[in-house]
Amino acid sequence: MNVANPVILLVGKTGSGKSTLGNLLLEEPHDDGTFYVSADMEFVTQVCGTATITIDGINYNIVDTPGIFDTQKVTDEVFNEIARMVQKCAYGVKAILFVFEARRFTDEQMNVLEGIRKFLGEGAINYIIAIFSHTTKAQISDRNVMRKAWNQPVRSFINEIENRWGISPNSDYFPPDHSIHKARLGEIRAFISGMRGVYTTELLEKSRQEQEKARHQQEEEERRIKQVYLESLKNETRKESQEAFKRQLEEPNWKHEVKPKCEEDLRRQKQKEAEEQFNKSIEKMRQEQKVQQEQNRQDRENAVNKFKQMMDSMQQNFKKQQE
Repeated sequence: MNVANPVILLVGKTGSGKSTLGNLLLEEPHDDGTFYVSADMEFVTQVCGTATITIDGINYNIVDTPGIFDTQKVTDEVFNEIARMVQKCAYGVKAILFVFEARRFTDEQMNVLEGIRKFLGEGAINYIIAIFSHTTKAQISDRNVMRKAWNQPVRSFINEIENRWGISPNSDYFPPDHSIHKARLGEIRAFISGMRGVYTTELLEKSRQEQEKARHQQEEEERRIKQVYLESLKNETRKESQEAFKRQLEEPNWKHEVKPKCEEDLRRQKQKEAEEQFNKSIEKMRQEQKVQQEQNRQDRENAVNKFKQMMDSMQQNFKKQQE
């Protein structure tokens, strides 16, 4: 892998068709190319696959990421593998191809977008190209048919990424030498070439550091609140036991069945109140963290815009020098 090449990331859930798309862009058999194709989560590698692709005379590193947004818990090793691969490329990320099944755009897919934001940073949304996979023959033939099938969440998502979307062709419907197959891949390549600027490794590293810091702060705060809650519960239990023993000594004729029940009801009530207070504290902490994350997002967005302006200025100066 040439670290000087810009990166094209393939992201999506296992079985979404991202590896298939990678093979098609490389002009290789969709199910027997550089990138391993499998819908079985148990046998999917947790290591990034890479290849070199040339678009309009420019070489790119195309990276097929593990299914980092599957429903099962993702390990730090998987995230670190992707970060390691991206950070090896000094040029940065040119495009993020988010591949998902056309018939299954659900809340789960929206969670993938949130995962991209958290992992790569808020600014990464500016480099996403949505790719619809597992489409019908009619949808592949005519983009308008695909567009008419969108529900409101899809429309909102496409608007958010400034109408950057394409269709992954199905070789069973249209073989690689068919004009429609070539047209759909050509549209995706055109979007990649037309992306302005890159998402730099510096921005990625800054996002990763902010995530790590926020995660540690949240874990530390939750541990502190839990400890306070447990200490409070322990003190309440000790106090209740002492009071119950004292009443037993003072009231020897207290009914053996009624007294324990009253004490148990009181204990449960206090435990419930303590748990409610604990949950309120956690919710308050999360709301405060959300406000801080929004501020961080705005800061990152400003940084990305400033970087874009700098890149545009450099390109204009370069063109003037060429003239």
